[in-house]
Amino acid sequence: MLHATLSDPGTWMPLLGHHRVWNRSLEWLKGLTPETPLGTYHIDGPKWYASVQTYETLPSSECRFESHEEHIDIQYTILGSEVIDWIERASLQPDGPFANDVQFWKAPEESKVSHVTNEAGRFSVFFPSDAHRPKGRDPRFPDVRKVVIKIHRSLLER
Repeated sequence: MLHATLSDPGTWMPLLGHHRVWNRSLEWLKGLTPETPLGTYHIDGPKWYASVQTYETLPSSECRFESHEEHIDIQYTILGSEVIDWIERASLQPDGPFANDVQFWKAPEESKVSHVTNEAGRFSVFFPSDAHRPKGRDPRFPDVRKVVIKIHRSLLER
């Protein structure tokens, strides 16, 4: 997992700035405004797309850990804030079958979970080994407007 501020490329450029997929994804995020319509945007075909969404955040006890086999997530907050919890997926037990590139996980002991607050302008990158629990409530904000960019891992293997 990587957590950074979009406006401070010095923190992420050494890690992400050398591949067209990262460069184009992060440039695409810079073009978002609070008025960007909700919906799905194809950045480059079906293997690389973004979903602009809004929802009311929830207590973490009502959220689920998830991970993906084929996709990397970039989760960027446009307005509001949300808490996203993280844990290495290898330490978890499945909570249901794997389907549509999503595996849900049984909640681990809370003391083993790391918490990241994605405020407006911040993003987190979750790789297939990262289990993450989005939608967590930041008491300062009841809801969030965000985008999730899905990058098929094959696009980074070239």
